[in-house]
Amino acid sequence: MPKTHHIAALAALAVGLLAAPVMAADAAAPAAAGKENPVVARVNGQEIHRSDVLRELQLMGPQAEKMPMQMLYPELLQKMIATKIVAAKGYEEKLQNDPQAKSELKDAEAQIVAQLYVHKAVQPKINEAKLKERYDQLAAKFKPEDEVRASHILFTGTDAEKDATDAIKQLKGGADFAKLAQEKSKDTGSSKQGGDLGYFTHDVMVKEFADAAFAMKPGEISDKPVKSSFGYHVIKVVDKRKSAPPPIAEVHDQIANQLGQEMTADLIKSLEAKAKVEKFNIDGTPMKTADSKGGDVAKP
Repeated sequence: MPKTHHIAALAALAVGLLAAPVMAADAAAPAAAGKENPVVARVNGQEIHRSDVLRELQLMGPQAEKMPMQMLYPELLQKMIATKIVAAKGYEEKLQNDPQAKSELKDAEAQIVAQLYVHKAVQPKINEAKLKERYDQLAAKFKPEDEVRASHILFTGTDAEKDATDAIKQLKGGADFAKLAQEKSKDTGSSKQGGDLGYFTHDVMVKEFADAAFAMKPGEISDKPVKSSFGYHVIKVVDKRKSAPPPIAEVHDQIANQLGQEMTADLIKSLEAKAKVEKFNIDGTPMKTADSKGGDVAKP
């Protein structure tokens, strides 16, 4: 049984990637109305389009983008409808002219302009040649590990060891492992796949299970139940191999994200080097910076 969720090969290959995504190309400009961008709601005659919902979804961050749209859509659409209704009342009271509204709109405009500038400056530089070069660099650092593909049947409860021993006798007598796993295993996740746990390295499984599985040969079934903190396991080793980097197609977007973040950081650094920047403490006093000798000096 895993100590945590299975660690994907992607995590080993692309370690260190930051979470924030590179801005999608279609987010740089509003989508045109039409068949591909239908109206999804009307509020007092004002239309909300599919592209509006997708843009709102993007603002919610990468975690939201991973969730099924059908799960988020009703609540997201209702939020957008409510915003239009309430905003209409605010406009009736001319709150768009309120100093706070103007200040916050200016801040929001600056954020959007900055994002668009970064997108236009960075996105064209991310090409397939650079992606392949980075992939090759990461793949060269990949260290193959021994992997085992195994299936198991988990037994729990007061009679778990006895039940596991009985199952081993049935399997040695010719019973079908997958069928028995579907019928008997208390691991509801793997039992649906006939007990199949897929390929895994030694470190992602609890020690007792991993030690037993890695000591067996392909095709072997454990001679006795293997006890772990989860219960008693009957193990069948299906295959052994060395791990390999995932194909570039599987990590294409993550590598593009990594390159985009690095290029964005370099762009900001180069712009800052040319800008006159003065920093002050929260109380308005000059902020101290380290001088070349390691002392603290106040910026003039």
